[in-house]
Amino acid sequence: MTAEFLLLAVVSADGFIARHQGDPPWAWASPEEQERFRATMARVTWSVLGRVTDETAPRPERKRIVFTSSVKGVAWLTEKHLGFNPAGATFDEALETAKVEGLVAVLGGTRVHDYLLEIGRIDEIRLSIELIRFGEGLPMFTGVAWLGLAAHLERHGMTQVGPDEVLNATGTVERTYGRISEASRPG
Repeated sequence: MTAEFLLLAVVSADGFIARHQGDPPWAWASPEEQERFRATMARVTWSVLGRVTDETAPRPERKRIVFTSSVKGVAWLTEKHLGFNPAGATFDEALETAKVEGLVAVLGGTRVHDYLLEIGRIDEIRLSIELIRFGEGLPMFTGVAWLGLAAHLERHGMTQVGPDEVLNATGTVERTYGRISEASRPG
């Protein structure tokens, strides 16, 4: 069983994934970012997300692993949605139960990002950075300031891949991070 984990996020220019819990990204993301997101999601076999993200963007037809404390470990919530509680099961148990293969989108929120980065399950990160500032909100990772993101990711074996790609005339860019190969890993 092979799966590739792609964290997709749209962030403000000051590094927030939302102004508050339940703030839908399509309310402030550019049309170009949303078009790219939909094109990527068309290739996704499974999504991994938190309960609030699942409730903010319900998609009963999509296969999802939903982080939730409403289950003891791993349990089917619906025919296509598997509930997962890291306090009672491992992520590998959730993947095995769901028979996950192919491209898996990691859709957030912050604690889901934290957990999957910490256990080494993120293969690639694609950030769409919009030129708006929130001033405060939900960060990508707990306790990580936007200016410290690259160093945080490097500590977890990830680095920026290539230059930012400009998506539109207003300055939205896409930035990609990937795994540092063992041969080029520092120290």
